[in-house]
Amino acid sequence: MKKIIIIGAGLAGLSAAKEAAERGAGSVLVSDQPSERAQSVLAQGGINAASYMEDGDSAQSHYEDTLTGGVGLADPEALRGLTAAAPRIVEELAGLGVPFHREDGRIARRGLGGQKKKRAAYARKSTGKALVTALADEVRKYEASGLVERMSHHKFVRLYLKEGKCGGCFVRDTYTDDVVFLEGPVLLACGGLNGM
Repeated sequence: MKKIIIIGAGLAGLSAAKEAAERGAGSVLVSDQPSERAQSVLAQGGINAASYMEDGDSAQSHYEDTLTGGVGLADPEALRGLTAAAPRIVEELAGLGVPFHREDGRIARRGLGGQKKKRAAYARKSTGKALVTALADEVRKYEASGLVERMSHHKFVRLYLKEGKCGGCFVRDTYTDDVVFLEGPVLLACGGLNGM
């Protein structure tokens, strides 16, 4: 199997590389900056997830608040999956070393994003930085084993399309200006400040 080419090394790209590696699939993580310089580092608010700290909270309630807050623009099926998985993801991130703020030993929550309950797990004012640091450290383990290859200082140029199907992409080395073709499936995980 060809390696998955992941464009972007912020939270989405790191998460994709980690998930692929956990499933035994190799990936190439392409970014023009190191993960620690991604826009993800600037995120401050937190991660909404139904909380055991709020009476009567549930994934269904989180789903309804988020659907309403997004004025119905979200894909309901994707949103249902996201809100159902959110508590597990927060616990997994805590297990990777994200220093979420805690009260009485439990992950504390605060209000965020039009939610009716306090659901946002946060790491003081540096949630994004804490998340990127933890995920980058985890992905480095897979780099050491050869499952993840990094191509820092490379910019995405364009997809390679043949007969209506994506067969790879072209990236440019920002040091040498050389353009390189990477063959394989491509995942665009580059939605930062100037993302697509």
